[in-house]
Amino acid sequence: MGERRVRAVILSIGRELVGGLVLDRHAQVISKALTALGIQLLRHLTLDDDVEAITAAFREAGADADLVVATGGLGPTLDDGTRDALAGAMGVPLEENAEARAHLDGWAGARGKVLSKSNLVQALLPRGATTLPNPVGTALGIEARVGRARVFCMPGVPTEMREMLAEVVLPRLAAEQGGCVTRVRTVRTFGLPESMVGERLADLMVPGRHPQVGTAVHGGMIDVHMYASGAPPEVDRLLETDAQVVRERLGASVFAEGDDQMEDAVASLLARRRVTVAVAESCTGGLIASKLVNVPGISDWFLEGVVAYSKTAKVRSLGVPEDVIRRRGAVSEEVARAMAEGIRRRSGADFALAVTGIAGPGGGTADKPVGTVWTALADAEGTQVVREVLTGDRALVRERAANYALNVLRLRLLEPE
Repeated sequence: MGERRVRAVILSIGRELVGGLVLDRHAQVISKALTALGIQLLRHLTLDDDVEAITAAFREAGADADLVVATGGLGPTLDDGTRDALAGAMGVPLEENAEARAHLDGWAGARGKVLSKSNLVQALLPRGATTLPNPVGTALGIEARVGRARVFCMPGVPTEMREMLAEVVLPRLAAEQGGCVTRVRTVRTFGLPESMVGERLADLMVPGRHPQVGTAVHGGMIDVHMYASGAPPEVDRLLETDAQVVRERLGASVFAEGDDQMEDAVASLLARRRVTVAVAESCTGGLIASKLVNVPGISDWFLEGVVAYSKTAKVRSLGVPEDVIRRRGAVSEEVARAMAEGIRRRSGADFALAVTGIAGPGGGTADKPVGTVWTALADAEGTQVVREVLTGDRALVRERAANYALNVLRLRLLEPE
């Protein structure tokens, strides 16, 4: 594949993907794996089960990429057209492959089954192509060449694809990469707008700089991704230097690195300080508690969660005064405060979080628009209450409200004891 950086195209084949019935997670998995090998991704392309379209995609990728990785379309049914398309792009016929036929016979024999006529289609490969082992299914993968590109075709079944990728394709590619890697380091932040993050990191995000630095937003969080390629020791040094700069410039908004979530950061701080927490939720409907219990070992620090969705439940379960709800409304500073103090009394926790808000899509007013959320945090020093107006649909408002509440607790736990 030469000394220059290998360039790759990923083809995800299947009508269910194009139609939105199934989310294409294969491209994400393959992209991360190829990037880690120092391979440059040119594009992802999702294709219907149309032989002509798939053939054209193979030819186009073969003209401007060094590597093509395709998934799907290797099954025994009429809509599985990857073999035909690959043969068309190569300009060769399909023919029965002895190794593929032996695999099918062995698979059927081990299970006491007889191969159907449609199963025998899976023994056909383009002339000149070779098989990729599949220890967990009938569809062998295919390795071939189209134009300048080396092509790997894998089944669309997730377990089969991942096994073949990890055990066959990646080792073959890694052996040819000469020690060059591309690594990604992610610093996760919450609380600063993306524009401010961009301003503080502007000199790191200049196009053409190495490492490359970019941001991605999801659920109210902003991830800072740093990409570096080269020999492992130098790559690690470059990424560590940039990560330190990002942390210094973004300060307390940085809550984690890698794949850690807000709840992981909070759980770590609870354990470090050896303190407990309880949660009272209204609009988030138990989402905060659910996030916390995702963390192994959280039972040592998370005592209790109450979902008090109705006004009656707020009074009965948390001791919120009825007259406060009547005068100020269920979504108010006073009710959030009473909820937090109520769950703290009830549980005996060191810290208590409470959230009440309007997740939408209805229920908003001029004074309390959809997305209005009050978060309260009670501890031995008193109770702090903050208001946010969050944007997004109902699910996103709830997600952001839960993360916002956990971040309030995180920032409090970072304060000196």
